[in-house]
Amino acid sequence: MDTTPNVVIENPNVRKVVNVVLGTAGIIISAATIVDLAIEPIDYAFITGPAATIVLGLAGLFGLSVTVPNVPKNGVPPLNYKSEV
Repeated sequence: MDTTPNVVIENPNVRKVVNVVLGTAGIIISAATIVDLAIEPIDYAFITGPAATIVLGLAGLFGLSVTVPNVPKNGVPPLNYKSEV
């Protein structure tokens, strides 16, 4: 069982999947934007601009409302930390 203090999304697998999806979407949109800017005949700005805005907004919202509350108030435990659970 997960022992993080989060009450928004308690399941760590769900948190991981959402982070992976948002991160992957951000990387794909960034790559598409770079290709769009580098190759003049390609013009995907009508897609990449709004997509980047949506993904960035969702990633920021998720980070502030789900990830940040899961960070221990006293900092991250040392690497050799052993949980008593």
